[in-house]
Amino acid sequence: MRILQLEPHLTTAELSSKLSNSIKSHHRSYWQILLSVSFNPNKKAEEYALFLGVTKSKVYKVVEQYNKIGADFTDDINWGGRRLATSIMSFEEENKMMNDLKLKAVEGKILVAKHIKKLIEKKVGKQVSDDYIWDLFKRHNWKKKMPRPEHPKRNKVAQEEFKKNSLKYWQPSE
Repeated sequence: MRILQLEPHLTTAELSSKLSNSIKSHHRSYWQILLSVSFNPNKKAEEYALFLGVTKSKVYKVVEQYNKIGADFTDDINWGGRRLATSIMSFEEENKMMNDLKLKAVEGKILVAKHIKKLIEKKVGKQVSDDYIWDLFKRHNWKKKMPRPEHPKRNKVAQEEFKKNSLKYWQPSE
């Protein structure tokens, strides 16, 4: 069992003040976790998670970040989503590039994703993964559209027989 202990960055009254003055709801839940731990530090994270309606990992992460960073930890907590620091291009750059590519795609000059991948690699100066390309398409509402090469329930034998036995030309019936 991990014991949850808070570093004395803020007093219980200051934690309560932060909770009541929080504008964002997720920040309010952080302060609620910290205030609960400060009142009774002998409980398990599972118990806090149960009565606060959060996950056990969130309890651990909030307490860890508070102890490590201090009262300004809310600025540094990120839960999922796309990080601009680790992204290859910003959304605006991607959007501009995809709008330029849309003109080529409409004219039929871009046929496959690997062509777009080469253009992106040339622009950013390094290799990008296939997943990045497909995520890029999803972010900008591009769909994969291609003709079906053949019907999935086709009968190859019947097709060949039709080719052999069909008339070479058709005449209107009288």
